[in-house]
Amino acid sequence: MSNSKKLNLILVLMLITALFTASFMSAYAVSQEEYDKAHEEAKAAQEATEAKRKEAKELAKKASKAVANFEEAEKQLEQLAGEIENKKVEISNTEAKIDSKIAEIEAKKAEIEVKKAEMEAKEKEIEDQNTALNNRLVAMYKCGNAGMTDVILNSESIEELLTNVGVVHRILENDEKILKKLQEDYEVLKQLKKELEEQQELLEYQQLELEDEQAVLVDQQIGLEAKEYETDELRKRYQKEADELHAMQAQKEAEAAEMAAEAERMQKEAEQMIVDAGGQLNLAPGQYAWPTDSNWQLSDKYGWRRCPFHGKEFHNGLDIVLTSGTKGAPVYAIADGYVTRASWYGGYGNCIQYAIGNGYSVLYGHLSGYNCSKGQYVTKGSVLGYIGSTGASTGPHLHFTVFLNGEHINPFSLY
Repeated sequence: MSNSKKLNLILVLMLITALFTASFMSAYAVSQEEYDKAHEEAKAAQEATEAKRKEAKELAKKASKAVANFEEAEKQLEQLAGEIENKKVEISNTEAKIDSKIAEIEAKKAEIEVKKAEMEAKEKEIEDQNTALNNRLVAMYKCGNAGMTDVILNSESIEELLTNVGVVHRILENDEKILKKLQEDYEVLKQLKKELEEQQELLEYQQLELEDEQAVLVDQQIGLEAKEYETDELRKRYQKEADELHAMQAQKEAEAAEMAAEAERMQKEAEQMIVDAGGQLNLAPGQYAWPTDSNWQLSDKYGWRRCPFHGKEFHNGLDIVLTSGTKGAPVYAIADGYVTRASWYGGYGNCIQYAIGNGYSVLYGHLSGYNCSKGQYVTKGSVLGYIGSTGASTGPHLHFTVFLNGEHINPFSLY
């Protein structure tokens, strides 16, 4: 073949290659643009889903508090019911005591009436005895010595005389003794009546005390019943509030489920673009590449730790260093995917994030530099950037975080 023909053939091949390359780059650019849009829509849908789930959680907390208030009100009602029953028993016992006091008072009154009757009878006896004695004395006074003379003259002998005189004296002495005894009995009855009246007064005072105590108990019962009513109204309110919050929670959860389904659909569309671009999804554990060279070791693990900047905190990833040459060492893509961030990101310093499909995304932090840019499609094993110590870092290392549906997980779950 002549040199001119070879030259023409080379030019044709170069033209075809240029056209193919331009066509491919155009198609790739469209796919990348479509992916960015789909990924952002999926991300927005996921964020909206999480917001809705957060609302549902907040409602669940409020509902839980309302339920706790309801249960506390029920406990208070149960306690109040017990207190009211106890108060009713106390009132009933007090009523029984009052009835007993009234019975005792009536019994004392009856005793007093008996003693009054006995005193009246005793007074009549004293009056009669006193009258009889007075009559004898009057008669003897009127008779004077003549009466005694009759006794002497009518006595037939000395013995009879002494006897008759003794009889007269004994009659008088006996009348006096009877009168004295009646007066003593009267004083005893008078004292008994006084004591019974004092006992009656004491019983009446005790009755008044019991009635006051009963009035206090009745007021306490009324107060407890009022509190029971208020508590029951609170219980009903808390029950209604809990039911409403549970209904709202169920609605939010249902909305979140719908949004999650929509987010999953959008995520699958975005992941399909990775497949369409020649990438691989559904890698099994062990099929993901490690983000650094093989001479790695961990300076910090996933989980709770004592952070030099924030104190105790949950470390959401792995801190990886190399046994030699850590600073500036390359970091690699663990799977095919699209870069969603290649910029400074707070405490992570220079940061790269990229989506690898199935809801997974990866974050590399504290880098010294980038070897990719946002929106770029990268393949498994390709160099994304270089280890550094930017951001909140105490020395060169790679901070490596894996997210699943926006939540960080232990990176070793992929290996």
